[in-house]
Amino acid sequence: MSTAWFVIFILLWTGFLAGTASLVTSGRVQARFAQLVWRGAAGLAVLPLIVLALAGLMPSQLPSAIPDLPYVEPAAGAMSTASTSLNAAVSSPEWSWTAPALLGVLIAGWLVRIGMTLAGQVRLQILKSRSVAQRRTFDAFPLTHMGLERVPDIRLIPGGSPFIAGLARRVIYVPQGLERPDDLRRIAIHECVHLKRGDLVTRPLERLVADIFWFSPFAWMMRRELDFWREAVCDEIASDLSGDRIGYARTLAQAARISAPARTLPVSAFILPRKRSLPMRLNRLLETRPARSRPVVALGASLVALALTPIALAEVKQEATGEKTDGEAHFQSAVLISPKARVTSEFGERTHPVTKEAKFHNGTDIAAPAGTPVHTPDCGKVVYSGVKEGYGETVEIAFDDGSKMRFAQLEARKVALGDSVSAGTVIGTVGMSGKLATGPHLHLEHWVNGEPANPRQAAGLVLYTAS
Repeated sequence: MSTAWFVIFILLWTGFLAGTASLVTSGRVQARFAQLVWRGAAGLAVLPLIVLALAGLMPSQLPSAIPDLPYVEPAAGAMSTASTSLNAAVSSPEWSWTAPALLGVLIAGWLVRIGMTLAGQVRLQILKSRSVAQRRTFDAFPLTHMGLERVPDIRLIPGGSPFIAGLARRVIYVPQGLERPDDLRRIAIHECVHLKRGDLVTRPLERLVADIFWFSPFAWMMRRELDFWREAVCDEIASDLSGDRIGYARTLAQAARISAPARTLPVSAFILPRKRSLPMRLNRLLETRPARSRPVVALGASLVALALTPIALAEVKQEATGEKTDGEAHFQSAVLISPKARVTSEFGERTHPVTKEAKFHNGTDIAAPAGTPVHTPDCGKVVYSGVKEGYGETVEIAFDDGSKMRFAQLEARKVALGDSVSAGTVIGTVGMSGKLATGPHLHLEHWVNGEPANPRQAAGLVLYTAS
C-alpha cells in the first residue's frame, strides 16, 4: 500500500465512520448506547491495519495471470491508453520525492505522539509525588452495588482534576478545595465506577485511534467523543448511586470551577479539558426527559459500515496477494537480441493483416527468425506458462511494480508456472503458434494496473537490439 493511498484512505474511512457515529448519537440518546457506537467506530477505524497485519502472516500467493480479453473497440483502447499515460505522469521522476517525504512526516508525527505520551506520564508521576494523604472519612458509600471490598485510598493533589490511577494499588487523587465529605463521597463513587467498568484499561486502547491516525481530524473526533461518553456513563451511574443527582451536579460544577486541568494527563479525569463538555454533562444530569437509544439506526449504520469494509480493504487485499506493490520495474535486458528483429505491428488501433478488420491491438508484434530466444527484461515471477486460445504458446511474467507482460506466439516455452526469473532469462523462442499468424514473431503485451499499455512507453524497456 502506497503512503499517499494510506493517508487518503484513512481520511475517507475515518470520516465516514465519524460521520455515521455522529448521526446515530445526535439528540437525546442513552450514554451507554452512544459509548458503544463510538467504540464501534474506533474499532472499525483500525480494522484495515489489523487485516493488513494478518495478511502479512499469510504465505504469499502467486499473482493472477493476465485476463483473457478479446480485442476491444478503438474507443475503449483510447481510454486505456489515456489511463496508462495518466498513471505514468503521476509516477514520473519529478514526483518521486513525495512518497518518502510523506512517509517521513508520518513517522515524525508518530514520534511526536510517543514523546507527548511519555511527557504526560512524567507529569502524572510528578503530580502524584506531590500528593498528601486525606484523613477524613465518609459513610454510606455503596460499595456493595459495585462489588468492591473497600474504597481506594484518597490523596490530595495541589491542582488539576480528580482521577484514579495505579496498577497494583488504586488511588483516587482529588485536588485541594474539594475536601468536603459530600464532594469526596461523590467523586469517590465516580472514580470507583471507572474502576468497576474497567476504564483504566479500555481508555488507553480507545485513545490509540488518534495516536495511530494523528493526521486525521476524524480520529481526534473519535477520541474526544469517547472521552465525553465515558464520563457521561459514569455520571449517570454515580449520580444514581449517590442518591442525589442535584448534589452530584453541584460537585461536578464545583470541581470544574477550581480544578480545570491546564494539561491533559494520561488518566480518566473527572473534568474534561473541553469547555463544551461540562455544560453537556450537566444538561444530561438535570434533564428530566428520558434518553432513548436508536437500535434500528445503529444497526443500519453498522451494516453500511460493514458492507463498505470489503471495498475499503480492497487495497489491503491487493497488497497481500501481490497484485500491487510499491516497488518499481527496472528493465535491464532487451526482449529480443537479433539483427533481423523489427516491429511489424504497433499497439493501438489497426487493420488486421489477415481479416482486414479494424481492431484494437493490445500489444506490439516484433518479427524475428523462428527460434530466436526471448528474454525477460526484468526479474519477476512466471504467473502463466501454457497455450492460450488465439495466442498460442504463451508465457506471462509479473514484475515487482505489479505490472505484467505477456509473451505470445512462441515456438517453445522455457519456464514453468511459479518460476522466478531474473533479467535476461530466456523464457521461450520466437514462433507462430497462435491463430492468424503471418510469420514468426513475438506478440508482446504490457499490462499496468489491470489495463493493456503500450510497451513502447515503458520507461527503460528495450524491445530488441542487434547484439
